[in-house]
Amino acid sequence: MTDITNDIADLSLAPEGTKRIDWARAHMPIMRSLIKRLENEQPFKGLTIGICLHVEAKTGVWMEALTKGGAKVVLTGSPGSTQDETAAALVKDYGVHVFSHRNETFEDHLRYCENVLSFNPDIIADNGADLHELVFTHPEFEHLQAKLIGATEETTTGANRLREDFKSDKWATLIINDTMSKRIIENRFGVGSSVVDGIMRATNVMLHGKKVVVIGYGYCGSGTAQRLRGMGAHVTVVENNSLTKLEAHMEGFYTSTLEEALPDTDMVVTITGRDDVLRKQHFELMRDKTIIANAGHFQREINLPDLNEMSESINRIRPHVTAYKIAGEAKELFVLSDANLVNLSAGDGNPIEIMDLGLALQTLSLERIALNAKSLTKIPQPVPYEIEMMVAELACKHWINH
Repeated sequence: MTDITNDIADLSLAPEGTKRIDWARAHMPIMRSLIKRLENEQPFKGLTIGICLHVEAKTGVWMEALTKGGAKVVLTGSPGSTQDETAAALVKDYGVHVFSHRNETFEDHLRYCENVLSFNPDIIADNGADLHELVFTHPEFEHLQAKLIGATEETTTGANRLREDFKSDKWATLIINDTMSKRIIENRFGVGSSVVDGIMRATNVMLHGKKVVVIGYGYCGSGTAQRLRGMGAHVTVVENNSLTKLEAHMEGFYTSTLEEALPDTDMVVTITGRDDVLRKQHFELMRDKTIIANAGHFQREINLPDLNEMSESINRIRPHVTAYKIAGEAKELFVLSDANLVNLSAGDGNPIEIMDLGLALQTLSLERIALNAKSLTKIPQPVPYEIEMMVAELACKHWINH
């Protein structure tokens, strides 16, 4: 285990973080019910859980559930999304080992993932497969291939990496994003709402009447497109998958190619989970004052090195808006939140109630692994159906029938 037990911005911020977590808990009835049961049953006693997920108040309630359920927890977040107050409260109030701060770089993030794995976890809960990648590719952590009893993965991006890049078959990884409740409730409604919220907080511009291009029409992309249209924006969807493109068309959206859509738009939102979605050739097509936001998993969806190379000046003009003056042209492009997830870096992420459901899926999936990992096939797979239905029933009980 590493000698470093935490790396956060400022422990003195803990009281403010405690308030944030208290506010989130007050609006998370599903998690409150699970915390009470886990505290009595102690399903995670004696286990170390290594986690990579955004460090914010809703995650704080999840950490409370795991630690009160007996787990030793080591946590890191993602660049640009950490709430330093929450990180401090998790260290002070719950004894979580936290490696994350608001201004961390991607290099910091990878180092913090190494810190998490240095605690030799029994289970990992991943977000984009960064922890998995280290276990599969770094000799320092190769021993965990035999030690880990199971894992969860939050995202479609991470699931794709596990299935396509690593062909993971050492343990069962339960893919939270394979559940319909996660895709429909959290991705379509939660992400859609929080992306619009993040863009408006970052810019303070009116969305009514704006021409917006949404790149990617998965569940997150479709939710974002729908929420933008609900705010009065004229939305064009760019999607390579023919079936998904047809879905967008049937739901009333304009559909187009990037090359056709970019010259006549006010705003572009990437939400694909893939690298280099916007590159030099695309920046060249955009008109003056185009706003560019990323809501996909990785900052790398927007190729900032290309944009840096094209620019004669780069200026931060609002806390979450950077202006790139294109060399030799009377054109500025505005990038939000340094291309980090705009809903988490410029806002507070998905609505609290939405994450109540998503984190309940995580909690019960980890409990299944802790108590009965041997019943699961050693491949990436959906969350067991009975767990998804249990969470849906809890949501109905607390959201509809209360």
